[in-house]
Amino acid sequence: MIRLYEKGERRVAVVEEARRWQEAGIITPEQAAAVAERYRPELVRVNVFIRILLALFTTVGVAALVALPAVIFDVKEDGFTVLCLIFAPLCAWVADHELIAGRRLYRCGAEEALLLLAVGMLALAVAIPAHDWGHSTERLAWLAAHVIVLAGAVLLTVRYGYALAAFGAMLALAGLPFHLADVLLWQSPGLSRLILLLLLGAAAIWAQLRLTGRNSLPRGYVWSLESMRLAAWAGIYLDVNLFAHRLLWREWLVWTPGEWQLPWSDPLCALLTAILPVAALAIGICRRDRALLWFGVVSAILSIITLKYYIHFGHLAEELTAAGLLLAGLAFGLLRWLRAGSKRCRGAFTAEPLLEPRLMGLAFLLGARLLFIRCRFLPLRVPSYMATTTGFRVMPVLLSLRRVWIRPRGAAIWHSRQNAPVGSRENIDRNDK
Repeated sequence: MIRLYEKGERRVAVVEEARRWQEAGIITPEQAAAVAERYRPELVRVNVFIRILLALFTTVGVAALVALPAVIFDVKEDGFTVLCLIFAPLCAWVADHELIAGRRLYRCGAEEALLLLAVGMLALAVAIPAHDWGHSTERLAWLAAHVIVLAGAVLLTVRYGYALAAFGAMLALAGLPFHLADVLLWQSPGLSRLILLLLLGAAAIWAQLRLTGRNSLPRGYVWSLESMRLAAWAGIYLDVNLFAHRLLWREWLVWTPGEWQLPWSDPLCALLTAILPVAALAIGICRRDRALLWFGVVSAILSIITLKYYIHFGHLAEELTAAGLLLAGLAFGLLRWLRAGSKRCRGAFTAEPLLEPRLMGLAFLLGARLLFIRCRFLPLRVPSYMATTTGFRVMPVLLSLRRVWIRPRGAAIWHSRQNAPVGSRENIDRNDK
């Protein structure tokens, strides 16, 4: 990732962490404002609505700018290819040098749209001229355009950390086996699905391994890796889902039920439809991964809707009633199990509401006062684990609180106790401590 974004994202992470602490009642608005002032990022940011509008206006403007000479000079395929070859590097240069390096725009929509348009126009410049060169050449040209889109999306992800580009790269990767089957005239329709499963599985494993060191990665890379992992999980689920297997894939790939269809048999797809949500939920709980938990919940709902049309154990009303009672009993059992543990918790899980702003704020303020009154007179040693990205987010907030609020109060308390009369309660407490 470019150094401007890597440095700016660290400052943005500190400011957003302070804002979340303020919303939870841990710090006051004055303290959050002090942290935001100290770690103000050197990047221009906008909200999501302005970002969408800027992206739309940029896309319409570039399309109009390309279409104007095409209409005036009445260009054909070759002329449109020349226009794409001219405007593709121009859009990339304006986005990288003028908007990002010059104006310091950070995910404002305009520079993202220009970079994506540059990749798209470069792919069109390769595919369009092959329209009159024969059917086989045209297929190869569109395959080359597909590879250019995949490579461009990967390049944007690596250089700028765009999660949208990472998602587009996964879409291009998922469509590559079917494009290869069309070009190479594969006769077995199940081979494309098998290659898709292997590619998405490898991408999901690679993203998961990279996310194990997420504390040392920039925030843009973390978002991109999470997008890749979720897209891979979703693609694998759609590949093995029983409903998609029996309706979507057979109609799209012209796959008759009488043909040889191993390993894509109905029992195997039904088993994988049930196993994948359970695996996602288990991994999400073990690794405390919110994204995988949400994917597990959504895919579990889709699996229930899918399987109830093909696998029946009774009437639908009876199955729904039994499932509701089972889930309610499971939730009640988990709460009882957590509350029966030591200190009403089991490991990192508890049944108590930890994010209650009032209780969490009072507990934190008490601990912060004790910590920073001592840190006022002793050197503050930063542990090694605080050198990670999480530590970078937390430590500046704590240091700012120490300077803005707790240090003056700690000094006042210390001097008041030093000047207390001999035999007073403040002096007795100080001597005891």
